[in-house]
Amino acid sequence: MNYKSKMAAALFILLAMQPLWADDLETSVYFGNLGLPWGAAPELDSLQHYPNNYWLYGVKTGFYKALGPGFFLNASYETDPVLKHLIRGIVSYESGIVSIEAGPMVGAFNNLENILKAGIHIGFSLELPGVVFASAIVESSMGAGLITKDDYFQEQADIKAGWYVYNAICSLSILTKRLTSKAGTGQLIVDVSTDYTFSADVHKKGSPYHINAELGYKAMTKTRDNTDTLGLGAIILGAELGVDINSFLTVNAGLNSGVYVYGTEKLAGKGPLENSFMFSSSLGVVMHFPIKTVDESRAF
Repeated sequence: MNYKSKMAAALFILLAMQPLWADDLETSVYFGNLGLPWGAAPELDSLQHYPNNYWLYGVKTGFYKALGPGFFLNASYETDPVLKHLIRGIVSYESGIVSIEAGPMVGAFNNLENILKAGIHIGFSLELPGVVFASAIVESSMGAGLITKDDYFQEQADIKAGWYVYNAICSLSILTKRLTSKAGTGQLIVDVSTDYTFSADVHKKGSPYHINAELGYKAMTKTRDNTDTLGLGAIILGAELGVDINSFLTVNAGLNSGVYVYGTEKLAGKGPLENSFMFSSSLGVVMHFPIKTVDESRAF
């Protein structure tokens, strides 16, 4: 059995066990072409325009569990377009206006040489309920650096500040992801993406619908051996619709569209054609165990 088959088997077992004790279970998939491909991508050097058929796809699955007064567990597996495969186990504590969270972040099954890459997740947030809030989350692999071939280093930072208005939550955020890897050939590859986003999450109490609208800018780069950089920039317009089907099931569907996507660095002047549809889409479900009322249910 190869490592991909083992990964699939492990995920199947995880999915099968979650409903036995989880409060909420989330599973979603994403698909699109708004991003740079994994690896060195040498084929991009000879193209006249960035293609619209570099498909990015993946899955996220996880569960949420209340452990006791103020304590919660959130465990998940995710395929990230930049950071690749990640497993997280985060314990959080919420007390009044302050929340803290910490736990392991593990790069998993990204190559045969380093099946597991240990890391850490730390988060902190402050909130004046119904008025304003702010949060910061940092994730990073652990280790002394890239020593062997096929080694890698995953980093992520998310800073957010927001405020409450009537039937909506508005926020400004900066999300940065960085994957530094040493290919089997010894080539150093650094993938970075940075998202600057304004979002408005609209939800009327008692309604089964909520909409999260986003407007932002996304910068993506791939640097090879510290000398050769490919890049894309994109103005993003997106929305996600969530529907509470009943007290057991919530369905979420989202679409982010690159309304203007252009090339930077070595891809300057070589961005996607004007008629290319650059997008990222998602579809997911949240199941609630045991069955709760809509107002009591807590989704991711």
